[in-house]
Amino acid sequence: MNRKSPPPWMDRILEWYCSEQFIEEVQGDLHEWYDKISGKANSRMTNLKYLLAVFQYFSFFRTKPFQKLISHPNYLSMKSIALITFRNFKKNKLSGIVRLTNLVLGIGIFLLSLIYIRYELSYEAYHEKADNIYRVGFAFEASPWAAIPVGVGIFALENSPEVKNMTRFLRIWNTTIKYKDRQFYETGGFMADSSVFKMFSYHMLQGDPNTALQEKMSIVLTQSMAQKYFGNEDPIGKMLTISRDYDSETGEQHTRMVTGVIQDIPEQSHLRFDFLLPAHTFDDDFLRQWRNFWVYTFLEIDDGADFEITKAIIKNKHVTLRNYDEDIISKIDILLTPLKKIHLYANHEKEYADNGNIYYVYILFSIGLFILIVSSINFINLTIIHGLDRAREVGLRKTVGASRYQLILQFMSENLILLFIAGTLCLLLLGLLEPLFQQFSGLNLPLNVINNPEIIISLIVLLTILELVSGIYPALVLSRFRPADIIKTGGQSTPLKRVSITRKALIVMQFTISLILVIGSVIVYDQLNFIQNKDLGFEKDQILLIELNSSVGTSFEAFENELRGVPGIRSISTSSSVPGYRIMMEGAKQLGSDEEIDTRLLFTDETFMETYDMNLVAGKSFKEQLPEGETEFILNETAARELFGSDDPINQPIVSSHDTGYVVGVVKDFNFKSLHSDIDPLTIQNRNLMNFGFASIKFKAKATSSVMQAIDKASRKVYPNLPLLSYEFLDERFEQLYLAESKLKTIVWVFCVITILLTVSGILGIATYSAKKRAKEIAIRKVLGGNIAEMITILSKSFLYLLLVSLVIGLPGAFILSDWWLQDFAYRISINPIIFVASALIMAVLIMLSFGFMTLKTAQTNPAEVLKSE
Repeated sequence: MNRKSPPPWMDRILEWYCSEQFIEEVQGDLHEWYDKISGKANSRMTNLKYLLAVFQYFSFFRTKPFQKLISHPNYLSMKSIALITFRNFKKNKLSGIVRLTNLVLGIGIFLLSLIYIRYELSYEAYHEKADNIYRVGFAFEASPWAAIPVGVGIFALENSPEVKNMTRFLRIWNTTIKYKDRQFYETGGFMADSSVFKMFSYHMLQGDPNTALQEKMSIVLTQSMAQKYFGNEDPIGKMLTISRDYDSETGEQHTRMVTGVIQDIPEQSHLRFDFLLPAHTFDDDFLRQWRNFWVYTFLEIDDGADFEITKAIIKNKHVTLRNYDEDIISKIDILLTPLKKIHLYANHEKEYADNGNIYYVYILFSIGLFILIVSSINFINLTIIHGLDRAREVGLRKTVGASRYQLILQFMSENLILLFIAGTLCLLLLGLLEPLFQQFSGLNLPLNVINNPEIIISLIVLLTILELVSGIYPALVLSRFRPADIIKTGGQSTPLKRVSITRKALIVMQFTISLILVIGSVIVYDQLNFIQNKDLGFEKDQILLIELNSSVGTSFEAFENELRGVPGIRSISTSSSVPGYRIMMEGAKQLGSDEEIDTRLLFTDETFMETYDMNLVAGKSFKEQLPEGETEFILNETAARELFGSDDPINQPIVSSHDTGYVVGVVKDFNFKSLHSDIDPLTIQNRNLMNFGFASIKFKAKATSSVMQAIDKASRKVYPNLPLLSYEFLDERFEQLYLAESKLKTIVWVFCVITILLTVSGILGIATYSAKKRAKEIAIRKVLGGNIAEMITILSKSFLYLLLVSLVIGLPGAFILSDWWLQDFAYRISINPIIFVASALIMAVLIMLSFGFMTLKTAQTNPAEVLKSE
């Protein structure tokens, strides 16, 4: 009776992967099984079961490649290499631990910097059309603006053939939103065109992106905001009350329907928001205006389009409407900033958020790379030193027939094993540091391979590069030695001298990098201390800020009266803005003059100067009771100088923001922006505004707790139907302005300490080797009466020469890099030469201490023990 057999092509799959030593037995069993089941089912089902059995049998250990590997003659030598590696590590524990620690720190810190840099460079990358979206901006005399008039976008879409689509974001300032008994102040909202969901990849969880913003009284929420107001309820179709939505004539409050819920905006976005309203809530005439610069406009432009066409169309329209003179037209430029570059490359006037800085990305990458280089240099030097101790082993292996290829393979395999162990430890270290790093950076950066599998790819690439860089050179050098020279000279032949030259070059590089990091750390620390302690020209401590809006402003006078008698409150004032936040820009000129200058314009009440303890250098402060129709101005010194030159400005008439009034005082220049910028001309106008801006409350330091309680109490009393007023401290706002620099200071110092430790560990390793090789010389000198100081000087002399070379390279390099970084600050420290001298002395002391420690340890050994072999 003939046995039934499966289709031949199924057997060929089995024969393709299965090793010859298993194929006969496995195939026979499978054929027998096939014959048994073939009579119980139709042939198609039987064939399918057989095919599944062929695939289920697959195992890596039964494949042809694996079986060839373990049967290869070199397989046993591979196991012996691993054993030799661990035996050598156990034999030279200190050297092995130092090499491994250097690798773990170097690789770990470099990976950490790569993860952070990739995070910063990935802003807006989640938008599918990110490469084709550009933000429109204006530049006036090289001063760029991020916000533009509301009508620019629709004009560009209708008149430029290059523009495929357009959307605008109109910012909604502080407002209140209410649903039943839940009511909150909201500042993260925009009005947007319905095209926003066609251009940007905001993931709609509920609702239709094509219709969500079509109705005038609709609202789209983020997932978090929907949860805050509705909890587990379905938000679609629910009605929200927004304080800004009311009829100005009747006072009737309107409501909005929730028409969509989108996923929370990712952290990697410069334009994060909590809710969207339709822009066409305003009429079409308003949305085509070319007046105020307050709208963020984005254009979708196809690849290969001529941007200059679009820019020229917008510019021609703008200069036509404004009727600029020719000399002004030449100073105007239209900006099209790629969406992906806004976060790191754009720091324009009226940016929505505090953007990052590409230079800090460069700095952190450089620091990570420097530490990787320093650790790699230590590893290479210690590997070569370790190899020199094994010179006789190399000679003997060559004598008994080992080829140079086999020796290279051996050394590189040993190197790869250490790199693999270091890489594994790095992954564990990053996982342990994840909570600490996230807390420090404020970023939700995943550092474990489960949430961020790309770490594995980066690590493999990095380990491959390190294997090539730190493994090939020592392997080539050590495998090149001639057996006769090695055995006869004990490792003092010419090739080893060439190794010494290479090692010295690596040490110079290491010293240079360490010197630059030490000097750079001190410069960063001094500059940030200077910023934090510089007299800004006003009082920023013990001032509490409350952001005002229309809901609060209607009864703010009553709220202010509630606080007047509170012990500890020294003064209360209102203003359109405050130092630390953007102050609007307007033109100002002398009455009757055609020459206008751009100034910052700040509206304040009469107590503002007192609250901020500002110094008047001429004139007086505002009147408490200003007659109807009268306007007063106070200029800062820069504005007074630009408007009046050397003339006395007091009682002179000026025009600012279409208001005409008299200059009553000149205030001493104060830094109302961060110290990255110079002081702009500032015009302060007496106007008590309560519907927008800020209230500033100055209080005594000891009364902080009681003042905060009094504010909450007054908020409940005056605004019973509103949430408690939120507030912030002015000094914390200024800390926020320098948050990036403060974090950079911490990072630089931590990495500087790590670099110094790595450098010291490398010096100790080399010093240990030098002391060991010259142990007999030290013993003889000790017998002949030599002192420890002489021995330390002799051993460390060559390294002091290397330090001198690194000083020649490193000191100018550190000066250039420090000066480059300081250029970002309008107010900066002068680079002190003492820093450079002190850093050089620190490096010299480290070298002397390292060699002194090892020399002392060797000198304490009994000379008889060292010299007995002689």
